[in-house]
Amino acid sequence: MKNILLFIALFFTLHLQANQTISQIIAQAKPGSKIELPKGVFKGPITIDKPLILTGTGKQSIIEGNGIGTVITIKSSYVTIENLTIKGSGRQRYSLDSGIKADNALHVEVKNCYFDKILFGIIFHNISNSKIINNFIKSYKEKVVDNRGDGIRLWGSHDNLIAKNHLYESRDISLSRSNHNKIIDNTLEKGRYGVLCDMSSDIAINSNKIYSNYAGIRCKGGKNIYIDNNKIVKTHLSTGIGIMLEGGKNIHITHNTLTGHAQAFFINSRTEEIGMQRYIKYNKIMNNNVAFHFYTTIKNNTIKYNNIIGNLEDVVKDIRGGKYYKNDIEMNYWDRYIGFDKNSDGISDIPYQVLIYADKLWQFDHHLKFFYGTPLLSIVDFLERLAPFSEPVLLLEDTKPKTKPIIFAKE
Repeated sequence: MKNILLFIALFFTLHLQANQTISQIIAQAKPGSKIELPKGVFKGPITIDKPLILTGTGKQSIIEGNGIGTVITIKSSYVTIENLTIKGSGRQRYSLDSGIKADNALHVEVKNCYFDKILFGIIFHNISNSKIINNFIKSYKEKVVDNRGDGIRLWGSHDNLIAKNHLYESRDISLSRSNHNKIIDNTLEKGRYGVLCDMSSDIAINSNKIYSNYAGIRCKGGKNIYIDNNKIVKTHLSTGIGIMLEGGKNIHITHNTLTGHAQAFFINSRTEEIGMQRYIKYNKIMNNNVAFHFYTTIKNNTIKYNNIIGNLEDVVKDIRGGKYYKNDIEMNYWDRYIGFDKNSDGISDIPYQVLIYADKLWQFDHHLKFFYGTPLLSIVDFLERLAPFSEPVLLLEDTKPKTKPIIFAKE
């Protein structure tokens, strides 16, 4: 390790000479060299198997693959790729054809690069203590978003920083079994998931702009996940979801804006959960079809200090039965709630209860959704509220609803 660090400190700057290929100059370079590419198109694919820096002048320094496989393969620690355009990967999903693929290394950096006409953008496999910063990534044009590759994929990769990247018409930032990673200040638009976090723990997803995807953020399993200060706007189709939670524990969702979704939150709680699992606080949940969509049961949720405004439905649940218990839900502002505040402390005197009457029975039987909003169900609902002939179903109760929208400290 000391020898590698010594090489890193003693850079040798190399320039391409006439009739030399990038592969040739990499083969000739000593570990720790810096290779500077001028303007022009340089043919790949290439493999980097020693510590070095490969840099260019920006968009006009192009490394172009031959349409087969991965353009740049990294098999060494202490490698930096920066200020390059990378294009022309293969299109085979089974081989994960990519712009850059790095395996089993430390301290790899990909910075200020432009990716176009690639399947996957950047793949890190067993990579740690590395950075992906300020890159633009666009996949091959595909009408079906699932046919694209992930813009950035981490598998078994820990302690990495993904920051200030722009994924456009790609697919996801995808983390699988990758811990202690930070995803900060990225722009993710017109893809599938903005961020897909699968069985990964100790993750920070902060200050990202996530626009016009099929889902904003999906977390499946994992623990100690912090989703803070993201803008998640407009997901597509009737299934579009802002934040989707499946299992997992100790998930903190704070200071986010969720607007323009079929479901702002989709929460699939595990029946075997013990103890508080999700903390949803200080969010703006506005102008969605549904604010909170629960799948099986409503339990182990802390939901506080949120503004819930302009949604067609506040709470929906898919399956009849299940338990509503062990929640801490209070101090939210619900624009649908009408109540009294006799002592003018900003808190209503009676709880806000979300009840299912007849016109909401489509939640449990989707065959009835055909009649959703029709005069028939509306009349039945009115009669039930006037003189209930059956006990309504309690979905959720805010014990201390706020009477006015909350002004957040970050505003």
